[in-house]
Amino acid sequence: MNGIPAMTHALGKYWDQPPLERILVDGTHAVMDARTFDQLSEYSTTMPSGVYPGKMWKALSCGRWMLRWYGIVEGNPNVCSNNQVEILRCEV
Repeated sequence: MNGIPAMTHALGKYWDQPPLERILVDGTHAVMDARTFDQLSEYSTTMPSGVYPGKMWKALSCGRWMLRWYGIVEGNPNVCSNNQVEILRCEV
């Protein structure tokens, strides 16, 4: 488990994102290849609509690419957390 929940919400079928298995996340970084990076939608100046756990996107912030996602708030199923880590890309 990399800390990003599976996207199981019904609206998730309309959101295109790479499989979680292609992204390695620790506490501060996400590692992915260029193809996976390119599959992430970019929202550098706005937030995507449709808030549900597991939804991921990329954003350029202060010259660094960030992986952002909505997470699960334990004990409150009606609220999602906002999470982010810096993206490190590797060429494969």
